[in-house]
Parts: sequence; structure tokens; C-alpha cells
Amino acid sequence: MKHAMYFRFGAAIVLIVVVSVIGVALEKQSLTYRRAISRQRYRMDVLVEQYAQMRLQAQRLGAPARTIKSLEEQRGDMKKPPRSAQAGPTSPLAIPRTSLALPHLKNISAR
Repeated sequence: MKHAMYFRFGAAIVLIVVVSVIGVALEKQSLTYRRAISRQRYRMDVLVEQYAQMRLQAQRLGAPARTIKSLEEQRGDMKKPPRSAQAGPTSPLAIPRTSLALPHLKNISAR
């Protein structure tokens, strides 16, 4: 009978050790997964930041091209009329040159 009691006691101890070892293994695996998830989140944050910076850089680099293109389009819309049509009575070209002098320059030329 004493042997059966020792056997039960030994079996209980072994069961407790096995359960605790399994628990430690599960905790270790859980910690490994958490680290991996944390690393992936960090990488995702870095990639999102890089994407935003690259997108901003692309917008900055593309801005001059868009500006030039829009200016060229506006220039095409505002084509100048022929030179003879520009010199009408209301055109600045019809005003005599002497009256076009700037007021602050008149004093300089009089000296």
C-alpha cells in the first residue's frame, strides 16, 4: 500500500511538472508572437512614414512640371492679337512716349 501511495504522489508531481513546462512553453511562444507582431507594427509604421515622405517628394518634384504645363495652357488661351490691332486708340502703344514717363523719373530728367 505504501508503494501505491508513493506512486500516486510521484504521478501527481510529474503531472504538475508537465503542466508547468507546457505553460512555460506556451508563454514563451506567446511572447515570441507578441515580439513578431510588435516588429511588424514597427515596420508598418516605418513603411507608412516612408510612403508619406516619398509621396510628398513626388508631389514636390511634380509641382514644377504641373506649373509649367498649366502656364503653357494659360498662354495658349491668351494668344496675342496681331501687332496692328494692338495699337488702337485705347492701347498703351497709342499714347505718345513722353506721356508714358514715370512721375518719379521726371524730376531726374529735368536736372
